[in-house]
Amino acid sequence: MEQRNMILAFALSMLVLLGWGALFPEQEPSASQQVQTESTQKLMPPSDKMAAIPDAGVVAEVSDVTPAVAKPMAVPTSVPITPAAFEISNDLLKLSVNEKGWFTRAVLTNYRESLEKDSAPVAVLHMDEGHSVYVNTGVMGRQLAQQFAAVKQSGDAAVLRAVLDDGRIWERQISLTQGSYVVDVKDRIIEGGGLKLYRQVVERHPDKESSTFYEHMGPTGLFDGKLQEPDYDELDEKGSIRSASMGGWTAIMNRYFIAALISNPDQDYPYYYKGDGRSYQAGLIDDGKLEGRDALFNTRIYLGPKSIPVLESVNAELERAVDFGWFSPISKPMHSFLEWLYQYLGNFGFCIIVLVICIKILFFYPTQKSYESMASMRKLQPEMTRLKEQYGDDRQKMGQEVMGLYKKHKVNPLGGCLPIIIQIPVFFALYKVLLMSIEMRQAPFIGWITDMSVQDPFFVLPVLMGISMFIQQKLNPQPPDPVQAKVMQFLPFLFTAMFLFFPAGLVLYWVVNNVLSIVQQRMVMKRMNVD
Repeated sequence: MEQRNMILAFALSMLVLLGWGALFPEQEPSASQQVQTESTQKLMPPSDKMAAIPDAGVVAEVSDVTPAVAKPMAVPTSVPITPAAFEISNDLLKLSVNEKGWFTRAVLTNYRESLEKDSAPVAVLHMDEGHSVYVNTGVMGRQLAQQFAAVKQSGDAAVLRAVLDDGRIWERQISLTQGSYVVDVKDRIIEGGGLKLYRQVVERHPDKESSTFYEHMGPTGLFDGKLQEPDYDELDEKGSIRSASMGGWTAIMNRYFIAALISNPDQDYPYYYKGDGRSYQAGLIDDGKLEGRDALFNTRIYLGPKSIPVLESVNAELERAVDFGWFSPISKPMHSFLEWLYQYLGNFGFCIIVLVICIKILFFYPTQKSYESMASMRKLQPEMTRLKEQYGDDRQKMGQEVMGLYKKHKVNPLGGCLPIIIQIPVFFALYKVLLMSIEMRQAPFIGWITDMSVQDPFFVLPVLMGISMFIQQKLNPQPPDPVQAKVMQFLPFLFTAMFLFFPAGLVLYWVVNNVLSIVQQRMVMKRMNVD
């Protein structure tokens, strides 16, 4: 009975997992709240001087930093936002920069949106209509009087120059390195001592429902070694969140890709998150360093996949963005093991099969004892039927007699729970690995399964899982209660329906595990002469 209760509990847990998003949908902020947020966003950074958090696309208000400089130039009344003016690229990344110095488009040449042959490459940054993500930078309290123009440009680097409204020269050096998703940016403001830069990743019109309680998307950061993941609702409610950190990084990310601003580890930064229901910013304010009378601002921007080995190569703890949550102690070694296997097998489906075999070997002894216990209980089935006929509806007396029967034959009725208990954390850990690992994205198995991270398109694996579960159920002792027996008969159909839309890799794990369990259990029953 306890085994059945455990299975029922597991089934209910899975239903809760699937139904949470439907029961608690994301709430859209009210219009009045958005207007109020836009009109009142002012923050005090950790420094002594007042500064306003920059908006998504408008230069900041004039600050109290006004050093004496050259003669001011005329300020243009309106500066249109163009998607791209300059382009540089390397073997992994194509980067577009507009006249305002914004990074408006970053295309990853090794990743495609889908498996279709004519599918477009993935754009980490884009200013498409509707949802868009870009990186902008501005001088606190100043505007551009003259937009950026190229001073020098090559295939993977560019030197741009603009003029601020007070006449000072702003020079940007942007460069890419072969084999890297990191953009090196060096800003110099001639005679700009005392000026500050803001940098921010801006996301407009995000799909808020994509961020759930088991998978975070959107604003993210690492401040003083602690991962921060404010969700869209929190920013809608508070308007802004600020932090401070020595070094660190801040980013906007989705399930597989991230745009991150990486700070210098020896510099202290005020960070902020901001949202108004439509536009969200993850940014920082950079005090820079002085070189003579010039202000220098050096930074790195990562625009690429959330591949743990690639993120680790940046040496900024960006790999912390791949958050496996509560199951990290299992998910991380599992992910590393699957990647190690992939070097030799070249197919993540086969890697999952080997993973299941390794787990079965690791837990062979306790599961063997569990199957021996269930075989012993199956032997006692005639005795159980006799007790049922003898005591009828007297459940208390029957329970006492059943426990006495178990004790007499040294049978542990809880032993059958062990295989289920072992599988629960492994199942959820693998679910997180399949859900969040970009290595599993568009990873094929065999035949019709061309992507292990999404559902089986023809539902073959879920049906096989249901059949294997039904066979496994027939090997277990039948419950004496007819109501429980009917409920148990219904479980394979329930699980089949639940697994229809699970990632194919996860269902493959369950199918292989069931098949190996059936073989092991059948061998135990044969050895104990139990039919």
